[in-house]
Amino acid sequence: MKNKIIPILIAIAILAVGLFIVKSINPKKQEQPKQKPTPVVKVLELKSQEIPIIYTANATLQAKTSATLKPQVNGRVIKLFIEEGQYVKAGQPLAIIQPEKEQYQIESQISVIEQLRANYLNKKAIYERRKQLFEKELIAKEEVDNAKTDMEIALNQLRSAEATLKEYERQKNETVIKAPFDGIVDKRFISIGDYVDSQTQMFYILKPSPLWAVFSLPQQYIKNIKIGGLIDIDIDGVGKVKGKIDYISSSLDQNNLIVVKALVENPDDKLKENMYGKANIVVDVKKGFRIPEQALLLAGNESFVYKIQDGKAFKVKVDVINQSFGFVDIIGNLQEGDKIAITNLMMLKDGMPVKAIN
Repeated sequence: MKNKIIPILIAIAILAVGLFIVKSINPKKQEQPKQKPTPVVKVLELKSQEIPIIYTANATLQAKTSATLKPQVNGRVIKLFIEEGQYVKAGQPLAIIQPEKEQYQIESQISVIEQLRANYLNKKAIYERRKQLFEKELIAKEEVDNAKTDMEIALNQLRSAEATLKEYERQKNETVIKAPFDGIVDKRFISIGDYVDSQTQMFYILKPSPLWAVFSLPQQYIKNIKIGGLIDIDIDGVGKVKGKIDYISSSLDQNNLIVVKALVENPDDKLKENMYGKANIVVDVKKGFRIPEQALLLAGNESFVYKIQDGKAFKVKVDVINQSFGFVDIIGNLQEGDKIAITNLMMLKDGMPVKAIN
C-alpha cells in the first residue's frame, strides 16, 4: 500500500509545478489604475490698465470750528435755555449767571459818576469865570491856568469813572452765556445751581459741517498732496467720502510725520467728531490687471495665479496692489492677452494639463 502512495504524491507534485510554470509563462494582464480626468477651468483674458498705488493713513474727524465756553464772571447758574444736541444760532442765550453783584457795581458807579460830573461842571464854570476876568485884566494868568488844570483833572476823573461803568456793564452782559456761532451744543457740563468761575467749562459747541479729517503722512509722500487736492476717505460705519486738503503742516510732528487736514462736508450730519476712518492717498500709478479675487491663490505670504498656456496651467507669482468689491489689482510676470484660470484653482498643479473654457 505504501508503495502505491509514493508514486501518487510524486505525480501531484509534478502537476503543481507544471501549473506554476504555465501560469508564469502566460500571466493575466494586470488592471491599470484609472487616469484622473483633466480639470476643466474657466479662463479670463487679461487686459492691462493703470492701477493707482495707494498709501492708507489712519484718519480722525475733528470739528473745524468749535469752542469750549467758560464764563468771564463768577457766580451761580440760575437759568439754562438749551439741552445737549440742540442747534443754536450765534448770539443765542445758553445760560444766565446770577447778576446781583454786577448790578450793584453798576448802580454804585452811576452814583460816583453823577458826583464827578457835578464836580467837573463846577470846575468848568470856575475856569470860564476866571478866563473872563483875565481877559478884563482883573486877575493874573496863573489863576486861569490853575482853574484850567482843576477842570481837566475833574474831566479825567469823570471819564475814568465812565470807563469803569462800561466795564461793569460788560461784566453784567457776561452773566448771559451766548453761543459764539451757529452750531450744535454737543456737551453741557453744568446744571442750575452750580457755582462757576473763569475756569469752569460750561458748554462745548461745534459746527457739524464741514469737519476736518486729520491724518499723518511720511515725508516722502509730500509731493503727492497739495492744498485743494481731493482724496478719498473711508469712514468706519459710514463709507467713502471726499475730502479736500485744507492744511499741510510746515514741520514734522514728534513721529517725524506730516500732519494733513482735509475738509469733509457733512450735509446730513451722519459724520461725527472723533469718528475713525482711512485716508487713501494716490502715491504712484502702475500698469497692471484687475481680476476677480477668486482667481488669486494665497500660499503663506505670497500670491499666485494660474496662467493657462498651450493646454497647461503654470503657476505665476503676483503682487496684490489693491483689493475691493470682489476684485484685486495685481502686477507680475503677465502680459495683456494672457489667460488665467478663475475656477477650480485647488485642483491645479504647476504644469498640469487642463481643459480651458473662455
